[in-house]
Amino acid sequence: MEHVTQKNASLIQAGFCYGNVEHAHYEKQGYCLFKTFLTPEGLAACLANVERMIERIPQGHTPEELYSPHVLGERWLWELATEEKVLDMVEKQVGPNIVLWSTHLLCKPPLTGIDVPWHQDAPYWNITGKLAPAVWIPLDDIDDDNGAMSVLPGWHTKGVLKRRVDEGRLFFDEIDPDVLPADLDERKVPYHLQAGQMALHDTMIPHNSVPNRSNRWRRVMILRYMDAAGKAGEKLLKDYRTGNDFPRVGYLVRGADVMNRGWKQSPF
Repeated sequence: MEHVTQKNASLIQAGFCYGNVEHAHYEKQGYCLFKTFLTPEGLAACLANVERMIERIPQGHTPEELYSPHVLGERWLWELATEEKVLDMVEKQVGPNIVLWSTHLLCKPPLTGIDVPWHQDAPYWNITGKLAPAVWIPLDDIDDDNGAMSVLPGWHTKGVLKRRVDEGRLFFDEIDPDVLPADLDERKVPYHLQAGQMALHDTMIPHNSVPNRSNRWRRVMILRYMDAAGKAGEKLLKDYRTGNDFPRVGYLVRGADVMNRGWKQSPF
């Protein structure tokens, strides 16, 4: 199967809007959900490309995490991540100088996955500076049966929360349950989204997810950005096709390299 692209056509619906109301909700609650994002054609193209990539995974390896495919030649994902509407949204969050530092595909096949405990993302990343929220795009309808994620509204402002190590878990580093609210189940907001919709969440908001207990897939694309004045420390990622390491790379996708960090312009 070859790359599926939509040359000269936006992957994002004309009705998508990230305005003052949406931005205010994001700032206060730490997340925002959007019923309108990918066009039907854009969704079909993204899904076809992800299916093609999964077919390339060597036998015996799982497709659960595919790191920064745009660095590995997936131009379609680069084109989505650099769409004007996406960058306009990110600019409201980090300002005019924008670096794309990660694209990430999370793919839970049917009847797979683990309970991922409550955690915050940013403490693990070796990145400093202003971070945009994760742009979280489902390619399948998502509910509790096939691995929904949940966020804890308003808790993105509480700083780095106390963590504990539970060696009995595969994902063993989690927020200490003692610092989470007693009514957590009532407060949390699950991402029950349809394919092609979108969510934003702050890099410090506590979130968790459940296994895929269904016979359906749960495939999600995540785009991550930062202010070009920030710093990204060294980090190695795994090539999903070979298992070999490759370095994380940030690309200046709008504005200027204001601190002369040496950001690259494009992987192509």
